[in-house]
Amino acid sequence: MSAVDDFLRKVLRSGLLDREQLQTSLRTLAKARREDVAAITDHLIGQAKLTRFQAYKISQGITTGLTLGQYHILAPLGRGGMGTVYLAWDARTKHYVALKILPPKVAREEERLLARFQREMELSQKVQHPHLARTIAAGIYQKIHFIAMEYIPGQTMYRLVMTKGPLPVARAARLFAEVALALGQAHRQGVIHRDMKPSNIMVTPHDHAKVLDLGLAFTEGEVVEDIEVVGGKGYIVGSIDYMAPEQTHDSTDIDGRADLYALGCCMYFALTGKPPFPEGTLHGKVRAHRHEEPAPIRGKNPEVPEAFAAIVHKLLSKNPAERYASATDLAGALASWRGGGLPLETPNDAVFQEAVKKLLDSWTAPEPTAKETQEDSVLFQIDEDDKPAPTEVLSRSIFGEIDRIQPQVWILAIVALWLVLMMGCLLGACVFALMR
Repeated sequence: MSAVDDFLRKVLRSGLLDREQLQTSLRTLAKARREDVAAITDHLIGQAKLTRFQAYKISQGITTGLTLGQYHILAPLGRGGMGTVYLAWDARTKHYVALKILPPKVAREEERLLARFQREMELSQKVQHPHLARTIAAGIYQKIHFIAMEYIPGQTMYRLVMTKGPLPVARAARLFAEVALALGQAHRQGVIHRDMKPSNIMVTPHDHAKVLDLGLAFTEGEVVEDIEVVGGKGYIVGSIDYMAPEQTHDSTDIDGRADLYALGCCMYFALTGKPPFPEGTLHGKVRAHRHEEPAPIRGKNPEVPEAFAAIVHKLLSKNPAERYASATDLAGALASWRGGGLPLETPNDAVFQEAVKKLLDSWTAPEPTAKETQEDSVLFQIDEDDKPAPTEVLSRSIFGEIDRIQPQVWILAIVALWLVLMMGCLLGACVFALMR
């Protein structure tokens, strides 16, 4: 089989394109370029039939795991403790989604991680707010656990501050007021985020905030379940640079004010470029959160007004009773400081579409450090019983019409059977002749 035939066969086996879609696209490719896999690949990418990520995976022989039911995997967005998040296209609704997938090996071997993933699926569907990443669907497809969330273009608060520097007060007030409103909705439903940090706040192209990741969230009143699933009793849950003092003692004996302390740490970072206690060991940071006062914000950023700095330092109070009583109260305190913003994005928004295009175009293949295999590079492995039937392949010899040929394995089998029968007949004839 030629290299071109092999590549086209893999494209079809991936499930990303059907024969008609592939045929239509290839008819617009100049005949002289149809002998080159690289030219065909560039053509399919240029026509938005494949993404760079998909084309790379197919070139490596990866033909399973690029689709998950109605979802077509476009590119990776990030990797977390419980799996990888991909940008995907929902072929049914015609929208982009962020698809969080738990690797099957983890689901089989790590009962606690599987339980945590299932718990996140439930919580993310329970809490809904315009400034909280929206969960669209969650479930299991061919033994693959997944959560489909709205895709939020932009960058995290952490990356924004690290690349652009501390935020102006008005912008910080507006973004964190939006975060506070989202947390307020979660708290009213008894859900404590428990892992608020700059990397869990997305800032969209229209400069709005969206809260991410309920993977470590705690539901009030479910202490036993939390201990069994997350492991809250006896050890720390969360991110140490942004953790409330009481959370460092017992991650189940908290309420919404623990999230407010974490939000104060995030605001401190957004205004100064560093968390309140940036230096030291893990144990040293725990002691600092419990017993030390952070350096005054104005000492690190004199442009922050005293009254605004006071809001942040109130959030950083060691005693929860000295913080704001609720996230809604915090949003009210920030109201007079916040600047204006553009409307929330919609999937058809030009800025949204440009962000998607930029992401897909910017993906680059990893360095060729070692030969990639189906086992270690496939997005998720489909069990043998669930693998699709062999897909028809394309014949390059009549490329102009893109005619199809069926897999030839069965033809070879028939020929082999015919030869065996003929040999049997000849052998029988010889034996009969000798007996006479």
